[in-house]
This record gives sequence, C-alpha cells and structure tokens, in this order.
Amino acid sequence: MGYRKGKKGGSTPTFQDLVNKDLKSGDFRPVYLLAGEDMLRMEGVIQKMREMALGEAGSAFNYHVLHGDQVGVDRIIQQALALPMMGSRQLIWVKNADACMSTQDKQASMEGYLASPVAETILVMTCSKVDKRLKWVKSCVSAGYFFDFSPPEGEALIQWAQRMAAREGLELGRRETETLCDLVGNDLLGLKNEIAKLALLTDQKGGRLSSEELNRIIMDQAELQGFDITNDLMPGRTHKVLKTWFRLAEWGKSPYEIAPLLHSRIRKGALLAACRDQGLSDQETARLTGSSPWGFRFLEPMIRGLGSRGISDAMETSLNCDRRLKGSPLGPDIVLEQTIMELCRRRRG
Repeated sequence: MGYRKGKKGGSTPTFQDLVNKDLKSGDFRPVYLLAGEDMLRMEGVIQKMREMALGEAGSAFNYHVLHGDQVGVDRIIQQALALPMMGSRQLIWVKNADACMSTQDKQASMEGYLASPVAETILVMTCSKVDKRLKWVKSCVSAGYFFDFSPPEGEALIQWAQRMAAREGLELGRRETETLCDLVGNDLLGLKNEIAKLALLTDQKGGRLSSEELNRIIMDQAELQGFDITNDLMPGRTHKVLKTWFRLAEWGKSPYEIAPLLHSRIRKGALLAACRDQGLSDQETARLTGSSPWGFRFLEPMIRGLGSRGISDAMETSLNCDRRLKGSPLGPDIVLEQTIMELCRRRRG
C-alpha cells in the first residue's frame, strides 16, 4: 500500500508520529525531511526504516548515505531516480541536506523532485536547522514529509531517560532520573552515555544500588560537576569556585565547555528568581520553562548567594566571558579565571 498525502494544516509531525504511524505500519513516505538537534533518535529511526524497508540483503545494495556538504542536488536526485538493485526499494540518507540547497536553482531542482517522487525510493534528508520559509521546505511540510526532531523536554525527557535506563538493566528512580536530566539537559547522546556509565558502575558493584548511592554516583560524575561552580558562586567563595575549575580542568574539561555551562546555569537561576519575584510558584515556572521543579534546588545556593542584583550582573559577566574567549589575546584559562573572580567579587550597595 502506497503512502497517501494527508490534509494540509495542523501541527508539524514529530518523532512520535513517525514511530506510531510509519514505523508501526511499514507504510513509508517517499520523502522525509527530519530537522532538529535530536540526532540520536534520527539515527535510530533511519536504522529501523532500513531494517523494515530493505532487510539485511537489500541493505547491501540499496542503502546509500550522501552528505549535503559534499555532493550536489543533482547527484541526490540522480540516485533517487535510479532503480533499486535486486530489490523493490532503496533508501537514501542525505546528511546535512540544507548544505546543498544554497541557490534558488538547486532548491528548484529539489522542488521538482518533491512534486513527483519515485515510489521505489525512500529519500531521507536530515539537518539540525532548516528555514521553513524556503519553497522546498514548504513543499515538504504541505506534503507531510517534514518531521520536527527537537529534543524532548520536561516530562517527556524524564520518561525517555527511564526507558533508556530500563534497556540498560538499570533501576533508575524518579528522583535520580530528574537529577540526571537536569544536570545533563536534553542532550540525548550525553544522557545515554551517562546512563551506560551508571549501569556499568552498578554491575561492577554487584547489583542494585540504593537510591542514595545512585544519587551520589550521579553527582560525582566528572561530566556533571558543572553545578559545583554555581553552588559556590557568591562573594567570598572565589577560592572554592577556582578549585572546582582546576579539578574540572584536570578531568579534561576546557574553558570553552565550562563557560557556556556557567552562563546557562546563571541564566536559569536568573529566570527562576524573576519568576519568583512575579509571584509564580516553582511548579508554574517549571511548566512555563519545560524544566523540572525538583532540579531548582541546585540553583538555590547561587540565587541566595548573589541576590537579585548580583545575578543580573553575573548574566552580563558570563556572557562577556564567552565573547572574550573568542577574541581576547589572553589564554582561555586566564579569561575563565578572571571571570570567576569577577563573579565572586563583593559589590557595594
């Protein structure tokens, strides 16, 4: 049974729509445009499509991976028009597809193919961002070929992490999952790696760990120590914050990793403080921002230590650090250390 175009309008289909419909039925569309930063689930979907549409034998001849920053649109269309070898379908994955759509002529060529795609071809185009104002993208949207692969947030992120933990044989409770998600964020590959580490540590210790042990291990992971910096971010604690930075540097972290993390935590703290000043509860703030209210506790020391004026100044200081790392003649380590001293200096008034 061939794919039938749906009605125009409505919300943009997501990863879950693709799983619930296409992957469940095996009724694949001739074209997919998957856009977003959720590359982990993109790759999982494409792998599943490859298995279902081609099988093991068909993958050897009819699975093609092209790179939009290395080939032109004509090469992509040429492959899409080619007949499958020793099979009924072919699957083409074009990575960074937006990179080959740099001119109107190239976009027009893709629009021409989208108007009449080959039934025997499944053309999958992926990119982290896409301009929905472009005609070829609009064509994908109107035909039902466009899928939003933005990473999950809030409750959806927590549920994803718990499912991933279950696959690893790890019993991860709600509290520990929320901690992990709040520290790592919605970087699914990062979350997957941390869950794999926890599963390995649990296995090495001979079985199930208590909630307290899991929580301690999560907080002790080198990749998750960014909160230590903001916990002590207040006047008079310069030595503690610098000590944390020196430890992170020994673990292989660079100023280019820590500076954005520092700014992100300060921004979250400033947002939480502002919402509280407006009379919003933490639950209301969590719903508005897609965050976990339980994770707000990690921002409390910074909010109390800096105060409303201090956290506002810290926003500007941390943002300036990012600018200086890109253009200062000083070394990146010195720039970050100067920023830490500025953030922790005592202010008058």
